[in-house]
Amino acid sequence: MRTLQLFGFMLTVAGIILATVMFAPVDSETSEASAGASGLGFLFMVLPMLGCSALMLVPSSTVLFFRDVRRRTYFAGHFWLNLWKVNLVISLGYIALLFYLVFVWLKISGSH
Repeated sequence: MRTLQLFGFMLTVAGIILATVMFAPVDSETSEASAGASGLGFLFMVLPMLGCSALMLVPSSTVLFFRDVRRRTYFAGHFWLNLWKVNLVISLGYIALLFYLVFVWLKISGSH
């Protein structure tokens, strides 16, 4: 459980840093090929990283609500509990994003 939480957090941070580095030089002066390459990099590198992170963090953060699970997996101490709190916020962000995408998809498919 600790491995999932730590690796999921590291993937989230790495994905955000990679997206920032890839999209920082993109502006109105950037060529279309460079902007397209940034989009492909986002699609094939950043999104899979964040998707794997979501698949690791959401279930493991939810299961850690139970004190018994935290005790069995040796999930104790300030570092691990604070990591769980941060990952819980990240998981809520992933869930909110999922609900938003489903809402937009239903809104678009209902208008046709």
